[in-house]
Amino acid sequence: MLFHNVSMEKNMSAWKDIGTLLLEYGLITAGDLEEGMRHHEKTGLRLGEALAKLGKVTMEDIDYVLSKQLDIPFIIVEDINIDPDLLSKFEKNFLIRNRVLPLHESDDQISIAMEDPFNRSAIDTVSDTIRKKVNVSTGNGEKIEALLKVSFEKVGIPELVGSIEAIIEKIRDTSFYRIDFFLDERECTINVFGSGIIKEMMKVKGTFSKDDVFKSFDSLDISILYDSAFSEGSAFLAIYPLTNRMTLPGYPVIVGCYGLCLPEDISFTDANVYRMSHLLHSISPPMGYPCIATKTDMPGHDMIIHTVDSMPQSSAECYVHVYIPNVCTACKGQGCSSCRDLGHEFNKMEGMYSADDIRKRMKEK
Repeated sequence: MLFHNVSMEKNMSAWKDIGTLLLEYGLITAGDLEEGMRHHEKTGLRLGEALAKLGKVTMEDIDYVLSKQLDIPFIIVEDINIDPDLLSKFEKNFLIRNRVLPLHESDDQISIAMEDPFNRSAIDTVSDTIRKKVNVSTGNGEKIEALLKVSFEKVGIPELVGSIEAIIEKIRDTSFYRIDFFLDERECTINVFGSGIIKEMMKVKGTFSKDDVFKSFDSLDISILYDSAFSEGSAFLAIYPLTNRMTLPGYPVIVGCYGLCLPEDISFTDANVYRMSHLLHSISPPMGYPCIATKTDMPGHDMIIHTVDSMPQSSAECYVHVYIPNVCTACKGQGCSSCRDLGHEFNKMEGMYSADDIRKRMKEK
């Protein structure tokens, strides 16, 4: 069952073409109309758009005339306060593509503003989605689209921030030290990685960019190292939070816990860096950051921090700060409440150990 605005349909039956209306309202001359028709036939633009391109009228003029002809309100888009909850009930690309702006809803009705009030398909989609009578207003399409894009950013990023915050809370005191983001046109898939284990955490609906991910970590006041790869319509981001500030008794260091180690007064090199101005950026960071050299007065190889997945082969003693993963005995790795749905339990290992000591402990588990 479809709901619609009956009064608007009655007025639509008495529709006059936009050229005739603009003439009647004194907004164009007969010569303007002829020129607009030629441009319309040449370019394929709608007549109103063709006249606007030629500078004969503005899109606001056309919107105003449409609202008068159909006896529907003309909305000043700049005065609209967006309802994020209402906006979230519709698919982002649908609203932007059709320039449909949800305004407000009651128990049995929803009001929308749209560029083209004759777009019956879009009106039917709104009706099918919300299951209520649709009241249509018109407004400037470019301004509707711009407002939608800004509003979706405000809606989407807080949701992404909340998801990241929930994941961080879940992986504290674990061996997961990297958060991966797979971004496509419909959703963001978030995985965590560490000690050779990849675990999918959640999917967040929406279209997000690399900058959206960066802004999310910004809002959480977390500095990061990152790696990225892009293909048509999708992107991959590997994020290494820098949260562990600890006094290191010696080097090299091996870390395998949430938040890579960021020693005081030492700057990382050989890694992409975002946000921290004192961290240096290299064009070719080592894949997966098997070793992150720190910048000091000493040669770089004397001051090395390794991730547990890329430990040095040497058995020499290192300062170790890792969590050893052990498959959860309760759920056999499937994920349950006792292991926070991670499928593993984690035992801390900290102190002076060799890389061989860590390998032995991990093998035992």
